[in-house]
Amino acid sequence: MGFFDVVNVYGLLFAIALLIPDIWYAKTHKIDRTIFDNRAMLYIERIGKYCSLFLMGINIGVLEKGFTKDIMKTFWLAAVSFMTSICILLWILCFKKATKPTSYSLTVITGMIFILSGLLQVKTLLLTFGIVYLIGQLYVTKKYLNHMQ
Repeated sequence: MGFFDVVNVYGLLFAIALLIPDIWYAKTHKIDRTIFDNRAMLYIERIGKYCSLFLMGINIGVLEKGFTKDIMKTFWLAAVSFMTSICILLWILCFKKATKPTSYSLTVITGMIFILSGLLQVKTLLLTFGIVYLIGQLYVTKKYLNHMQ
């Protein structure tokens, strides 16, 4: 088993590109954790996010088949590159002022990246954690935006 059988370099780069603005936002903006009355949903969002990011870059071999055709890998690279670029632009807008359309778009596109990656790479766990992330993040985004108004 070689290094590239365990590490998906492109997935790892996309995961890092998605994680850096998230960390930067958390460091530069004060978030009141008491606004989340359902702490379980907050933990569900975090588990979904970090497991999805981990599984994008690391192949653990459980419930994974990889790309079944080369065209799937090409489409995945193009689609995820495009969606990651949009996410970075949306993060820039969120740093200036987090609005409902910007925040929900960021949430949905990031969830789509995880879900699409799980589908095209035939990674059942990544697909599952992507759905868990999307559900949890929609809740967190709603509570955060309602608190900011």
